[in-house]
Amino acid sequence: LESWRWLHSLHSTLLSREVDWTQLDHVIDAVVAKIPELAGIKDAAPDATFRIRGQKLAREPHRYSGRTAMRANISVHEPRQPQDIDTMFTFSMEGNNQPTAHRSQVPFAWAPGWNSPQAWNKFQDEVGGKLRFGDPGVRLFETSENGLDYFTSVPARFQPQDGKWRIAPYYHLFGSDELSQRAPVFQSRMPQPYIKLNPADAAKLGVNAGTRVSFSYDGNTVTLPVEIAEGLTAGQVGLPMGMSGIAPVLAGAHLEDLKEAQQ
Repeated sequence: LESWRWLHSLHSTLLSREVDWTQLDHVIDAVVAKIPELAGIKDAAPDATFRIRGQKLAREPHRYSGRTAMRANISVHEPRQPQDIDTMFTFSMEGNNQPTAHRSQVPFAWAPGWNSPQAWNKFQDEVGGKLRFGDPGVRLFETSENGLDYFTSVPARFQPQDGKWRIAPYYHLFGSDELSQRAPVFQSRMPQPYIKLNPADAAKLGVNAGTRVSFSYDGNTVTLPVEIAEGLTAGQVGLPMGMSGIAPVLAGAHLEDLKEAQQ
């Protein structure tokens, strides 16, 4: 299942209600209702009911007919192709791909007697021009003098507070991803979990590099070895997001009970 289906199913279960998002169109409608500024996304492509003479649009050219031989050594019976209920396309060679069909969605270009690059000319109003029935996509936002003031609303500079630390997230190519960190080859490249401290904060706490410090968050106590980070602002601590025991939700959170761990 797609991620949005899992998330909606979990949310519906949590709220003890029926699942009402069964197609991507329902998700788009919900987004538009929640964020009217994104209303234009409905015009980016036709909905799942779009058809050309009753046909969906083929994703695969007929040249892909060789797929029937891909599993011939296993079985001569070809498995059914995946069914797409969310778009106007099929995961198949079966469907419409006429250059004169009234649509802007063209998954591939093919025309008898033409190589693929030249076949695009059959789908355009002129050679190198626009598609016959308009180019796909929409522009959601237009520039204007009344736009957002990007450079005037500047947040106040971070100010450290005695006895409080803000968590600065550190991300690692090997280790911050929940799934990849389960692979042995990734584990061999992952750093051990740590907590980074500014030298001034480390001095205040009376700890050095390698000293184990602890803090509690959401009822759990976390104990980690210290790493000194010259580039980290005083009043902040760095944690490797996504590693065991360090949930990404900790990014930006505040700590108040940071102290040297009891031996």
